[in-house]
Order: sequence, then structure tokens, then C-alpha cells
Amino acid sequence: MTDERAQRIAENESRFRSINDRMRADLETVAEEGEPLDFVCECGNDACRESVPLSVGEYEAVRVDARRFAIVPGHEIPDVETVVETHDGRYAVIEKDPRADPIVKATDPRADEMR
Repeated sequence: MTDERAQRIAENESRFRSINDRMRADLETVAEEGEPLDFVCECGNDACRESVPLSVGEYEAVRVDARRFAIVPGHEIPDVETVVETHDGRYAVIEKDPRADPIVKATDPRADEMR
């Protein structure tokens, strides 16, 4: 694994997370409590266009940690992240390698809220 490659993957994942954060407020207004909604897969593949079915509560549980991302199962990149949760084949939660902390924390749209 090269640091440049790991950085590019973390930036891609962070970009998808930003899209989901912007969509979350709008999606929440149209969803029933606990209803799965289509969020963008937050994997490191910049060509991915798949969606991840998550309730708003499930999405918020992933977002508690800036190093965690919701992905389609199988979209993980094992040399730069670890699958830490799987949920009924609907989605997986990956956690970035600690070396990616500066990128994922700096690009987290909620970073100011967590300080």
C-alpha cells in the first residue's frame, strides 16, 4: 500500500460521506421511523454508484466515528481499512487505518460539531 493510494481512497470515501450528510436531512423528512433509505456507498472506489439501504438512525450510528464509513458489503479495501460491522447483508461498516486519521477527520463535515 502506498501512502498516496491510501490518501486517494480516504478522500474518495470522505467525498461520498459528505454527499450522504447533505442528503440525510432531506431524506429524514420523507422517511418513516426506521425505514431504510438509499444512501450513497461510501467505499473508496470513485466509480461506485451503488446505494446502501440504511435508516437515518443506522446512518447516524456510523457517523459517530469519523473513521467509519457505510459501504455495500464486499466494497472494502482490506489493505487500508477493516470491516468492523456487517448488517444482514444490507451494509457493512468499515474503519479506516489510523494512518488515514488526518484526512478523514479534516474532511468530516461534522468535525466542528464534535469539538
